[in-house]
Amino acid sequence: MKHTIFSIFCLILLFFAPQFPGALELEVLGGVNSMTFDPNGTTNAAIFPAHLFPIGKISVRGDLTDSMSFKVTAERDNILLNSLSFSLYNRTDNFRFEFGPFIGMGDSLEVPNIGIIGSLEITFPGIAFLSFGGSSTMDSIFDFTSADSRESAEAKVGFWLPNIILSGSADIRSLTRHPDNLEIRDTLTRFFVSADFFIKNIPVTIRLDAGYELYVRDYKGTNETKDELNVWFAGVDLSWQVTKPLRITANLEFPFLPSARSIKSPDFWNMFKATAGIVYTFF
Repeated sequence: MKHTIFSIFCLILLFFAPQFPGALELEVLGGVNSMTFDPNGTTNAAIFPAHLFPIGKISVRGDLTDSMSFKVTAERDNILLNSLSFSLYNRTDNFRFEFGPFIGMGDSLEVPNIGIIGSLEITFPGIAFLSFGGSSTMDSIFDFTSADSRESAEAKVGFWLPNIILSGSADIRSLTRHPDNLEIRDTLTRFFVSADFFIKNIPVTIRLDAGYELYVRDYKGTNETKDELNVWFAGVDLSWQVTKPLRITANLEFPFLPSARSIKSPDFWNMFKATAGIVYTFF
């Protein structure tokens, strides 16, 4: 039952969010992504379907104290598939630390994964910042968890300049699953630079992105094969603070100069990723 688990995640969030004390921030995103292989594919066919997600992410964040906050997120990703996470954040002027558990599973009612997420950000206000983060499942250590595995890691460095923030990032996401006595591992690695433009007293922020990504699908079984897609990409992100509680966001990313190994190189004009959503703060 495709997306059933993700829908349940969303309902749980909407039910429990009002129970937390203090101001709450609700984020809801939807979109379409045709820049990956079929997430549930078991063959090495060069198929790039457009996956539409009316609700691809729903997140609730709230402040527990002046320095401590929580975040609950249900998210759909073409690489990691469906996940539900809960994390606590601790903030100071120069540091932010995040830690918490997550649950991950595919589009059917299969056995889930459990794991942990975490991140550390070091900030020199008005000068620079550096952050590291990641997540990992804990294998099938319990009878109710699967042998699939999900991992992610990210590193980012940025600098403040007049009316602009420049940053560079590297991240990797991977999912290993075992359908029909096979082992299929999807790995997406991205390197990119970003520039956030903002002007005082203007409620619109624009971010421009450009970078390179490598998407690899390994098949291990009777016949071991590997599909590989190399893409340079560019993107634009808009954020508009419509009112004090309401912010609207939109993002568009498109590839150019794609190349492939073991599969036919796709037509880049058929590939893109777009998201849009709202962020609403309940004071």
